Amino acid sequence: MQNLAVKRNELKYYISNIEYFNLVGKLEQILKADGYSTPREGYFIRSLYFDSHDDECLYEKQSGDMFRAKYRMRIYDTNTDTVKFEIKNKANNQIFKETATISRESAYKIIDGDYGELLTYNNPILNKIFKKFTEKQYKPKVIIDYTRDAFMFDFFNLRITFDKNLHSCNTDFNIFSDNLHTIPCILEGKQILEIKYDTALPEFIHRTLQIDAAERMAISKYTLGRRFFKVEQWEDN
Repeated sequence: MQNLAVKRNELKYYISNIEYFNLVGKLEQILKADGYSTPREGYFIRSLYFDSHDDECLYEKQSGDMFRAKYRMRIYDTNTDTVKFEIKNKANNQIFKETATISRESAYKIIDGDYGELLTYNNPILNKIFKKFTEKQYKPKVIIDYTRDAFMFDFFNLRITFDKNLHSCNTDFNIFSDNLHTIPCILEGKQILEIKYDTALPEFIHRTLQIDAAERMAISKYTLGRRFFKVEQWEDN
């Protein structure tokens, strides 16, 4: 069992498809691609988000709470034997992720509501998730699929990612399924640019991205995935 804690700044922007191809062409000249990523092809990511019976996480995001958290399982291959279980904490622009690894069999049990399975690992992160899930009646809410292009710069622990073709499903929570019926989350022909770094964004990266011309947004893939399945009027905000 391996736990991982990562804290960094995170900036997000919507960009057009043309801007995406332009930026990838520039970045592949000055940065190295993520080891799992081929520029313009990327790699698959699937996340299953959990929320409370009264949509606590969704409401905190929509309300713009400075301190909030999301809970998700994440895989990169439907045939995988392991699953990342993650708490993504946000405090203003700072992101702090707490990640533990569980087995495929445990993931199935937890998705079915057997939260006691979390305690079998005797893991502090999973124990925290157990407490939250049982106190607030958390359950699976939506699966988000997308493809990610990623570039890295070792100094400043910098990662620049392009998340493309977001799709969601809220009718089937089998995270390992190859036959999910998903629908697009973004209908405007845009992709998501994310810039993640520890302390400072290098000036040459800032100039290359020309992010001053882009509109920074508080983008949440979870919220985008729920946008077509809203149950309350406030979810339109």
